[in-house]
Amino acid sequence: MNNIIKEKAHADGMGLSQYLADFLLATFADVADNEVLATLINTHENADIYKLHCDITIFSGQLEGQIQLDTANTLGLVMLNNKAEQVNLASIPLEDNKHIFISDTDIPSAFVIGSMSRDSKWVVITNLVEAVRCYNAYRKHDIDVTVLTCLVPSLFNRTVKHFAEVQQVTIMTTSQCKTKVITPLKGVNVEAIICEHTLIYDALEFDANYDDLIADAEIIKLQALNKPKPKPISQTLPPVKTLTSNMMPKLLWDYASNSAERLSVPIEYAAVPLIVSFGSVIGTKLSIYPKMYDNWEVVPNFYGAIVGNPSSKKTPSLTEGLKPISYLEALAEKSHVNDKLEHDTQKEINKHMTKATEKQLSDLAKKLTNQTDDDAEISQDDFKAKAQELAEAKQSDELMPEMKRYSTNDGTIESIGELENKHKNGMLIIRDELTAWFASLDGDTNSQNKSFFLEGFNGLGSFKVDRIGRGHVPVSNHCLSVIGGIQPDKLEYYLSKTMKGLGNDGLIQRFQLMVYPDPLPNSKERDLPPDKQSRDAIYNLFETIDGMQLGDFMRYGANPIDDYHKRPYYRFTDDAFQVFMNWYDALKLKASEAEHSIIAEHLIKYAKTVPSLALVFHLVDCIEHNTSLGAVNINALRAALAWCEVLESHMMRIYSTVTDSANIKASYLADKILKMVKKGADKTDTTDWIEHGFTARQLIRKGWKGLTDADDVLNALEVLVEHDWLSWQVIPSTSRGGRPTERYSINSRVAELI
Repeated sequence: MNNIIKEKAHADGMGLSQYLADFLLATFADVADNEVLATLINTHENADIYKLHCDITIFSGQLEGQIQLDTANTLGLVMLNNKAEQVNLASIPLEDNKHIFISDTDIPSAFVIGSMSRDSKWVVITNLVEAVRCYNAYRKHDIDVTVLTCLVPSLFNRTVKHFAEVQQVTIMTTSQCKTKVITPLKGVNVEAIICEHTLIYDALEFDANYDDLIADAEIIKLQALNKPKPKPISQTLPPVKTLTSNMMPKLLWDYASNSAERLSVPIEYAAVPLIVSFGSVIGTKLSIYPKMYDNWEVVPNFYGAIVGNPSSKKTPSLTEGLKPISYLEALAEKSHVNDKLEHDTQKEINKHMTKATEKQLSDLAKKLTNQTDDDAEISQDDFKAKAQELAEAKQSDELMPEMKRYSTNDGTIESIGELENKHKNGMLIIRDELTAWFASLDGDTNSQNKSFFLEGFNGLGSFKVDRIGRGHVPVSNHCLSVIGGIQPDKLEYYLSKTMKGLGNDGLIQRFQLMVYPDPLPNSKERDLPPDKQSRDAIYNLFETIDGMQLGDFMRYGANPIDDYHKRPYYRFTDDAFQVFMNWYDALKLKASEAEHSIIAEHLIKYAKTVPSLALVFHLVDCIEHNTSLGAVNINALRAALAWCEVLESHMMRIYSTVTDSANIKASYLADKILKMVKKGADKTDTTDWIEHGFTARQLIRKGWKGLTDADDVLNALEVLVEHDWLSWQVIPSTSRGGRPTERYSINSRVAELI
């Protein structure tokens, strides 16, 4: 049996085993006058009790070979070490008042009553009388116990420490003697059971309930007294700022705040998809030149994401923020139905008109063929005009009306490119869950797909989509917006790869409107009606933007197109320009001092985000007040800069899931350890972590979230060691040439945190 130490070491030539061969085992008749010894003879499982017919010869230690007088006609109790090896012999006089002699007090040992099974409770008792009482009291209640008797009080502490090297041992005392007993044993693997006035086995003799006794007793794990208490692990995500009403025009705020209130979600969950969708409707219709003279041009398309756990209502929030787009798509569908009906009607008319036109054309052809120059009634031009009329009718039949598109949920880059070519203003990509989208762009085989989205972020260029066997599909106005949701742990995977330099192509950094807010405290489900006024206002705003042409933008203060500007555009006012340039200089400095290059790249892209937001806010203000407000003013810029501060705080939180991942994963593992400790050790299980510790490999095999990568696991373990949750030791291999094992043990004081 694995859990029982039974094997007795056979001493070599001069050992105890050979020496004991000269003595006979004691019989009941030999101890009839001694109640305690008689009980031992009857109950002791190992029966290691001998009758010493002569004075014993000391077989080990400094007095090896000497004769110990007055040990003849005593009983010899074989004493074992913590490996169950016979190492000592105790001479026990039959008379109670005589001195007990132990052959070698330098060797830690005890007289064992019981099996020394690892499944039993090991109790250390000083004298033989109390040891027998203790053993019988426990056994009376069917409690598996091994009593280790040191026989001499001065050897108690050393005996306890020796056997505690193998497994936890139990000692007993009263409240009055508590300090004296436990102080020398602090830090030792000992369970001290402290009762008020009596010892547990005293009460057990009188049929007291063991569980009740234990419940009333004070139990102290002495090993923990010498260990530092585990320190808390900082796992709190960096704080984030939140959007407020002064950071966007009232039209946008009213709709976003009402949506967030009804859903019981942070305002950012509603505001981000709203802004992304609004920017996508503007698309390439309008731009801003952030500098006064430079040709740096920015269009207000955005890549946005809302980050949260599965229960954070990401999908309803996306749906609510994108409802204005859905409204435009519903109008487009209705218009398309009417257009298709008109087309079908005209087609039917053309079918009948074509027959007449074909007859007229045939008659004209005959006349043209038969007439002479002298009697010409018709000309070639007449014939050509009638043929063209027929061709146009047939062509119009073939030109099916296209429904205007604003967004797509999925599609190949070829299909998205075709949509861009048809609608010229850009396209919004909506992904309820961005995880699959990121995965679709991963790897060398998807390099063109990724390039498509990387370049689509700029919003001002073109793109050629390569088709196998079909050449290139040119996209003249390549402007994309992206919005979706993602779970923190899923995002961490891609962030981790990026920050380790595995696939850093700048895609993650383009998600400028990416937010990871705190859940609302004590949020409850709401049942509120939508604010009809704010909903109608936002729908009208989107419809207005969608229908605006060149002249409309100029009516609101935009500069007209010319040889150098292919779309209406804005610049900043003088005061706004100075504020922007100062901010831009500070941004570049902050990026240069960033702790990671990826964070620096993300920061520097705010240079596009801020002017884009300022343009959006300025245009909404113009439409809301139905007047030109001139160049983009300081108010719109300040709102955009306030957004940037909020976005930056969320960005730092998001990247911290990787930069501070060791602490985060260590905290997760600490929670697992707490649950183990709360459940308690299973001493019957040789793989129990509380009892036996664990290795990094064993931890990886658990497959726990975030703890499957070897580097992540080792970093988390290092944090837990530093914070005194775990201790670490290297165990040499038992085989020649074998690798040592690094093992982690759980600090017993973790229980104090429960």
